Amino acid sequence: MARRNELSPVAVVDIGSNSVRLVVYEGATRAPTPLFNEKVLCGLGRSLATTGRLGADAVARALRALRRFRALIDQMGVTRIEAIATAAAREAENGPDFIAQAERILDVPIRVLSGTKEAELAAIGVIAGIHDADGFVGDLGGGSLELIDVRKGKLGDAATLPLGGLRLIDASGGNLKKAREIVDSELAKVDWLDKGRDRDFYAIGGTWRALARLHMMQTNYPLNIMHNYRIDAADALRFVSLLDQQSQSSLAGIRDISGARRETIPYGALVLERLIRQVKPRRVVISVFGIREGLLCTMLSDEERRKDPLLAACDDLARRRSRSIDSAYELCFWTDALFRAPGPAETPEQRRLRHAACRISSYETMSPMLSSRRRARSKSLAPRWIGRPSRETVRASQSRRKEPDSIVLGCAARLPRRPPRALIRATSSAWRNGLTM
Repeated sequence: MARRNELSPVAVVDIGSNSVRLVVYEGATRAPTPLFNEKVLCGLGRSLATTGRLGADAVARALRALRRFRALIDQMGVTRIEAIATAAAREAENGPDFIAQAERILDVPIRVLSGTKEAELAAIGVIAGIHDADGFVGDLGGGSLELIDVRKGKLGDAATLPLGGLRLIDASGGNLKKAREIVDSELAKVDWLDKGRDRDFYAIGGTWRALARLHMMQTNYPLNIMHNYRIDAADALRFVSLLDQQSQSSLAGIRDISGARRETIPYGALVLERLIRQVKPRRVVISVFGIREGLLCTMLSDEERRKDPLLAACDDLARRRSRSIDSAYELCFWTDALFRAPGPAETPEQRRLRHAACRISSYETMSPMLSSRRRARSKSLAPRWIGRPSRETVRASQSRRKEPDSIVLGCAARLPRRPPRALIRATSSAWRNGLTM
């Protein structure tokens, strides 16, 4: 089977209330791979609550960033560009003038998303990136908070609230006590928050990712993988309750958090704390997939969107970067036989992880100098896997097994060095004759 290298890059320009970002993806696929990612913290929504307008300095910074982004897009030869804008551009009195200038620079139309559409795209992004997502999706930006209920892949109730980090700072005059009153008042307007009880809360947004990074540091989490990072609700509540009482000066010594982001961390922690107290979720799950990935997902067919995100990511990697896609699927068939009766039993989730591992079993090596065990661990943990349980990722990173052919990704199966030749021929024939898993 030929490798697939015919993808056409897609650029997404995201004009938010705090940052303006350019992400260039390898293509519109079920498991999109970012080739380039740059943001500029412009603070378009910094004075929106008190003045109703975008600040002149912020507009100048944003337009400079967009000129750079247009130059980068041209340099990379990207022909498909999607540009979106959110709360600040949507609500500001001078938002239309800013969008007109931005469109002239980018030379493409900019979609100014409604709050509901913003929530829907964020939810589609979470569904695309997390297997069987079920719970509330919360997307915290600089100007607004979008909430939406996701159940069995379907979108439910949605709300947009003026609770973005920069807007809270502006509206409260930098007073956390007043900000807490504003948050509670806005959340009280949403009458369906009780539907999130004992379900997951999927947190999107740079401020909440920064909170998760701090939690990783505090708990000595062994990986630098943010997506699908999970925190029990009680633990998350204790952690954010401490952070929402911190001043910027007390956070200044944390080198992993930028100075611009430190300003919004106490307010992001405050919003998350009040949400946890009212929604009472089972746990908080960090998603790096959000609006931009949701936008890409809407470009796909329904059949493509229904695919398992982890298996789609591994399948895509195997097709384009492994020695042989055929051998990857042959290994899936061969290991299936090991788990049929009277062999060891496995759960559907274990089978899913085993098939993912088989797909990337011949992923090209980083260096011939690495041992096979170290190579397998390094390569399997390097990509931004989507739809993969974080606990399995940690197991893979902490594994000390010395068998070179042990399956990674937390699978328990141990394989002999070489399957029987007759079985190889049989599975190869089955695959070529069109049998599926």
